[in-house]
Amino acid sequence: MVDYMEQNHVNRKSIDWGALRLAVQQKGTTAATIDDTKESVLLALEMINDQTSFLITRLGEPLTFSTPCTDTAAPEVTVPDGVGYIKISSFGSTGVNAAIFAEKMHGDINAQDKADLKGWIIDLRGNTGGNMWPMLAGIGPILGNGTAGYFVDSDNVKNAIGYNDGAAHYDDKAVVAVSFPYTLLSPQSKVAILVDHATTNAAEAVAIAFIGKTNTRSFGPQTCGRAGGNQTFSLSDGSVLYLTVAFLADRTETEQRGQLTPDELVNDPAMIFNKAVEWINE
Repeated sequence: MVDYMEQNHVNRKSIDWGALRLAVQQKGTTAATIDDTKESVLLALEMINDQTSFLITRLGEPLTFSTPCTDTAAPEVTVPDGVGYIKISSFGSTGVNAAIFAEKMHGDINAQDKADLKGWIIDLRGNTGGNMWPMLAGIGPILGNGTAGYFVDSDNVKNAIGYNDGAAHYDDKAVVAVSFPYTLLSPQSKVAILVDHATTNAAEAVAIAFIGKTNTRSFGPQTCGRAGGNQTFSLSDGSVLYLTVAFLADRTETEQRGQLTPDELVNDPAMIFNKAVEWINE
């Protein structure tokens, strides 16, 4: 496991691997079986200090070292006429379920779109992440076609992420696609992104995808700060390491590491939605 970390981790060039390896091995001195190494695994995850890598044991138990990000639950909203509203919830499935999730979002966008719509509100508050690809595929009609950001690894190699005609893309590969993509009547409408401190990981990736988009502005407090790209590594006993191998950059190739600070910092949960509506109506 430590070999995979040393060869692939996003911060591999700045970690003291000799010290980490020694500490992890010493922690596991008394382990008689692989199942006994739980404390060693947790120590390694603590020492790489990214809060997004984790391991699933052969029995399906998640081992992770992270501090949960929480926030006050967002209040119910009343959406005014002339504004479209899309709430993106946490979602971790893949395959057919991912496509269904994205299809439903296209349907919600279609149902609200009209020629005189002033703008859209995309609500990422309380979204603790999961799988970013169905989220990007689903919100694609509002995001628009093209590259929306990049994964950047420890060697500064960039892989593009974005949306094109119903599909969320990793470079030229469609990862999640809808069968009947919707196209906005007014692609240049204003877009307000709502976040809070519970907005985490994949949800932060969606927020980053909108950074630099014309007529777009974000509202809320700082996010959790855990956007990144994980890669899986299978271990000899059947456990799987989900290792953070890349950070995210926005469409201008500007690095976005740590907490995201919205364009308009709003710490009062009751005011975030209202501030977004005010801006759309300006």
